[in-house]
Amino acid sequence: MHTIILQTKARQSSTGKTWRIEVLGDSLIKEDVKVSIGELEYHPAKAERRSLIDILTIIERHNFRICHVEHSPNDDGLEEWMFILQG
Repeated sequence: MHTIILQTKARQSSTGKTWRIEVLGDSLIKEDVKVSIGELEYHPAKAERRSLIDILTIIERHNFRICHVEHSPNDDGLEEWMFILQG
């Protein structure tokens, strides 16, 4: 059983808003998930919903089970998501 964390990190810059997906944890599957993130068509995403759809796609692709979800705004008021997953 592998446990990892997938989270979106929102960033406001002069060129607009972007959302990156980060993977945290020491699991062996972490590198496979990083490859999946690199294969995404829209990464970093230009919209919050796109990054959420991308995370859900990765969860489905790797057959992860969602154990916990957090959703909150960052300091700039941009929404961020965190998923604790097992698979």
